[in-house]
Amino acid sequence: MTYNQAIDWLFKIPLSFNRNYDNYDLKLEPVYKFCSYVGNPQNDLKIIHVGGTNGKGSTSHITSAILQKHGKRIGIFSSPHLIDFRERIKINGEYIEKKFIKIFISKYRSFIIKNKISFFEISFIMSLCYFKKKKVNYAVIEVGLGGRLDATNICDPIISCITNIGFDHKKFLGNTLKKIALEKAGIIKYKTPIVVGEKRKELKKLFKDISTKFSSPIIFTDSIRANIKNQFNQADYQLYNIEAAKKIVELIDEIKIDNHKILSAVNNFKSITNFIGRWQIIKDKPLIIVDSAHNYDAFKEVVSQLERTKKKIKMIFGTLNKIDQLKIIDILPKNFFYYFCEPKIDRFMPVEKIKFKANKNNLKFKIFKSSTIAYKEALKECNLDHIIFISGSSFIVSEILKIHEKNKFYF
Repeated sequence: MTYNQAIDWLFKIPLSFNRNYDNYDLKLEPVYKFCSYVGNPQNDLKIIHVGGTNGKGSTSHITSAILQKHGKRIGIFSSPHLIDFRERIKINGEYIEKKFIKIFISKYRSFIIKNKISFFEISFIMSLCYFKKKKVNYAVIEVGLGGRLDATNICDPIISCITNIGFDHKKFLGNTLKKIALEKAGIIKYKTPIVVGEKRKELKKLFKDISTKFSSPIIFTDSIRANIKNQFNQADYQLYNIEAAKKIVELIDEIKIDNHKILSAVNNFKSITNFIGRWQIIKDKPLIIVDSAHNYDAFKEVVSQLERTKKKIKMIFGTLNKIDQLKIIDILPKNFFYYFCEPKIDRFMPVEKIKFKANKNNLKFKIFKSSTIAYKEALKECNLDHIIFISGSSFIVSEILKIHEKNKFYF
């Protein structure tokens, strides 16, 4: 089996093997069973477990960058990938070796088929095996969906983190913030420190009560943000993620904190960890930014950041066909120009649906069936002092990044 054959086979694996996924009645037994079969690598790793609605990817990568700057070898497991599957599994910014993936799939393919192990579960357990083999000092593990029933929750971490709570994946996690918070809180472990970035009083109380029940020290980061200035070369909305990452590192006894290393790590965390798709600048003139913001709360933050630039904004937007996604249209500024398009997936939101809402909100826009055509049109119509912002789903960002990688369009 070649690497390409292994990846092709992996991509054909169902997300869930229909284990009542529609009702979010997932079971962790297959994950425990597979982990046991491969030797329980999670038991040999110092794991930092990061969940939350928004910001968990950034928090995971900032944490990794800070630890790397302090001389540590850090494995990071995150999702989704945008261009290359290997983005999901990295050590100090280096993608997992193709040879390891090929051997792993070849060795465990029969077990995976027999026990109906899902795509995400395979990816996660592959990362644990890789991190153990490569002897990382710490493994930063990002939750996939929710927390309580997520495959990553078989870990016994040294520190847990919940970035914040917002409406996303309501079909699986619940239709109230409290229900969603309870699912996220499922990663809180007995006597394990938990860092929380949530601001709402009622949800803070919920996390406090659960942490007390588990005798777990709890640290809230919102009180920290109020007392700091943005000394980092990052979008303002990253401040909570930065403070969460700093607090995580401060909880590790063996790390002697060096503030100069922290500053350098935070300002360069994307290049240090090879992190793509989050407020990523892919061209300077005109300034082209891609960001995987895909829900209401995340979009409020990025829109606010864009408005502060005082620049003319041309936004390429495409999203999934979920009713809550239309609420994003309500917060889109009227002084931006929009290129609405459809991601190349079955669950895309039709542009005609977006068009109806956009007309109602008096937005200026064009509609396209393809992100490629939308991108080409935006490039044609912009000036060098404009900003082109691409967002709405990881799928749209992925499509544009692939176009950019191939260098199809030039000025």
